[in-house]
Parts: sequence; structure tokens; C-alpha cells
Amino acid sequence: MPFLLPDSLMEARDVAMVLAFGKLSILEACSLMEGSVERAEAPTERIAVFHTTRLERGRLRGLAGAHKLASVVTVLDSPSGDQSSLTDLMSFHLEEKSNVSLSAYGVVDDDYEDLVRSMLDGLRNKGLRKVRLLRPKDNELLSEKVLTRGALDVIAFPYHGGVALGPTVWVPDSAPMRQSGTQRPVPRPEIALSPRLARTLLNLSGLKPGQTVLDPFCGSGTILVEALKRSLRCLGLDSRASRVQEARENLRWAIGGVTDRGFDIRKGDARELPRMLRGTKVDAIVTEPLLIPSLTARPKTSTAEALIHDSASVYNDALASMAESIQPNGRIVVVVPLIETMDGDEVAVTLDGRRLNLRLYQPGPVGFEYPVRLSFESTRWVKRAVYVFEPRV
Repeated sequence: MPFLLPDSLMEARDVAMVLAFGKLSILEACSLMEGSVERAEAPTERIAVFHTTRLERGRLRGLAGAHKLASVVTVLDSPSGDQSSLTDLMSFHLEEKSNVSLSAYGVVDDDYEDLVRSMLDGLRNKGLRKVRLLRPKDNELLSEKVLTRGALDVIAFPYHGGVALGPTVWVPDSAPMRQSGTQRPVPRPEIALSPRLARTLLNLSGLKPGQTVLDPFCGSGTILVEALKRSLRCLGLDSRASRVQEARENLRWAIGGVTDRGFDIRKGDARELPRMLRGTKVDAIVTEPLLIPSLTARPKTSTAEALIHDSASVYNDALASMAESIQPNGRIVVVVPLIETMDGDEVAVTLDGRRLNLRLYQPGPVGFEYPVRLSFESTRWVKRAVYVFEPRV
């Protein structure tokens, strides 16, 4: 995970993050930075700002739900305001023919042009007259382009009545995630989680290398493939023998071998975990049951409620089984379906862990409302939302 500028810039008090999954990305960041975040804001749908006391930069490298991290350098009263603090910093890291870009999130076109003009004028006044301005589509240079073009990318977004600006310090290397999703033997792109989302869910589990994660609805093994790459011990269950075989193939591919080293995938019922695990407990459970059929159009609310009702008993029975099988300091991360209806409603599976002696995970000062919904998914009418539980102690 490359830092584009010295990672010491992440020591700024205010850090902005370009979100991959909306509120779920904020939850992941608060989890990784737990104890460091004083306050978190979401000034636009795509941006979160974290006010921090200190940052452990090594933990930030593992962020999966972020497209970019930037240090907030200045907040202008207007788009044509003085950018000298920003251009002073930029000039220190630029050479004569460097690439620069401005990525805007929630900034209208006219304001964007004012910001670009002011930034270029500031750099020219510093003697950098040959810097190359990249003009990205839709006024955003995507993170992979930031890497391939070697650009010093500045993000801009509305903030407290003005415009905040800051240089992109870090972006994830997305190429391995794309390869993990497309090159494995059984990709199943039509239903599987993306590798990026799987990594985000694993980050919410709080696991460390050598600990054990269980996916009791493992399907073709997307979550476990990403877990194996993080040196976690992997257990998987699925009620269908074909999925068990697919998961084994994908996990063997992930380790570049033919043996089942570091993982154990079995056919089994997620509602019978104590029996399947023979009374042993795991460090974390991360899973997506995916019990809703694909839809070709928004259903009526009554139809969505019936679909959710039909699957809710399996979700709740499985959660009870998970609660019996988790270590006292472990976490349970469960993805549930959320259906958008033609009536403008959203209907989701509701999980209540209180009777199971589980509490909802709340890292930091934000106070998340569960289930935490994902944003920016390509799926159409059946969306995803996430619960994170931990045992009451």
C-alpha cells in the first residue's frame, strides 16, 4: 500500500478519506484508528474527515474501504481564496515537470475551475512553470491513475461553508485486489463479494495474523481467500458440496499449491456450529449468508417483506449458533440484504443480539446506527448492510 508523499504528513490533525463504501468505510477507519479519533464528519457522500489525536500509520496501510487518504492543509472561504499554504507544501515535493491534479468531490464545475486556476498560479509563482496539469474525467483522478501517472493529487471538497484542500498522501494498490477477483479459478462475479469489501469486513473483525476466522456461509471462498493472504487460519462451511469444492480450489490457488494448508473447508449447517466445531471457539466470524434471490426489478414492499421474512429465521438461528462459537473477545461480522422497493422503501434483515448476550460494536465517538449500509455498490435492487457484534463481558 504505497504512500505517495512522506507518511509524516498523515500526522496532521485532520485527515480526509475518499470513501469506497460510504458509512461502512467510516466504520472500518474508526475500527483501525480506535483510540485516535476524536470526531468524524461526512461533509459529502464521498468524503469523511477524521479529527485525530495520533495515528498509527502502519494500521492505515491496511485500509480497504478507502480510495485515498489526504492531509487537510487548508480550508478556503471561497474557491478563489489564498492557497499559499497548500502550494508551499506542494512545491517542496514537486520537480519542474511533475504531474499534478485536482480531484473534486461535491464541488461544482465553476468552483473547480477557480480552484485549478488558483493552484496553478500559486505553483508558477514558486517557479514551477512546467508542471503538467492532468484533467481527469468528472474532475476526479482515480486512485489507480494517481499511481500510474505519478501525480501529486490534491483533493477538494465543501467543508464548513468553504472548500477544504489537501494533498493525497496514500492510495491502495488496487491491482492485487482486481486480480484476486478475476483470476481465481472460480470467480463467480455475479454474486460474490468484491475482494475490497471482503478485506473491509475482515478489518472489522480485528483479527491478527495467526488467529482463526470462520465463514459459515463461505460460498466460493472470497472472504477466506483474503483472510488467508493475511496469514489467518481459515475455517469455512457451506451447505452445498459444490461450493465447498469451489472454495477449496480458490484457497489452493491463493497459496499457490494443491494442499489444504492453513484452511479447512467442510460441508455443514451454519445453524449447528457448536456441533460442527466440536465445542471449540473461534477468534472471529465473518460471513455473508446471501439468502435472497437476485431480482430483475424493484419489487413491491410487500414482496420484499416476504423475501426478508423467509430468510430472517435462518439469519437469526445462525447468529445464535455463532454467539455460542465465538471467543469472549471476538467479533461477529454479518452482511445482510437490503431490498429497495418500487414504493421507495428499504427492507432489511434485522438482527438482535441482545438475547444472545451480544452487543453492537461501537469504535470511537461516532455512534453507528446498525445495520451499517454500503454505498456505491454496483448491485441493483438487493443492496448490502453490515452488523458487527461482540460478546458482552
